[in-house]
Amino acid sequence: MPPFRGSDEAVDREIATLERIARLRLRRYASEMRELDRELTELRRERVRRRAATGVPATTGGETASA
Repeated sequence: MPPFRGSDEAVDREIATLERIARLRLRRYASEMRELDRELTELRRERVRRRAATGVPATTGGETASA
C-alpha cells in the first residue's frame, strides 16, 4: 500500500472509519455463523432421528467417506 497522503487528522479519521467497518463486518459474520451453526445442529438432529427410525446406529464423531 502506498504511503497515506493526508494530514494527521485525515489519518485518524481513516483509521476510525476502517475500525467501524471492521466491527460491523465482524458482527455480521458472527451473526451468519450463529445462523449456520443453528441450521447445522438441526440437520444433525434430523439425521439422528432418521437413523433411529431406520435402526441405523448413530456415529459419535465425524463421519468419513468410504473409499
